[in-house]
Amino acid sequence: MSRFRPHQRLHSRREFLRVKREGRRLRSTHFVVSLAPNDLPFHRLGLVVQKRFWKAAKRSRIKRCLREWFRIHHRFIPLPGKDIVIIALPGTERLKMTAMADELMRALRGGCGPNP
Repeated sequence: MSRFRPHQRLHSRREFLRVKREGRRLRSTHFVVSLAPNDLPFHRLGLVVQKRFWKAAKRSRIKRCLREWFRIHHRFIPLPGKDIVIIALPGTERLKMTAMADELMRALRGGCGPNP
């Protein structure tokens, strides 16, 4: 069973800002996903769940679900070596984990092709 390890995470503000500046932005109903190449043989994930929308328990649930989705699906995301930042939008707290996973995979399938 694989784990979500520290080297698979974006840690610093500088890393998040680089993905925002250099990355390709995809929007779905409940998420904004930014993708940027990272020159590594694996993907890394950063999560943004804003405090103004929900209480801590709901924010934590969303982050747990997104980390679990990444842990299970990261090897199915095309083109290895991406930094992925997922921003949760209002309404995400009502989604089940399977709905989150389906929506994220649809968004990533549309955005992992070659950059125009």
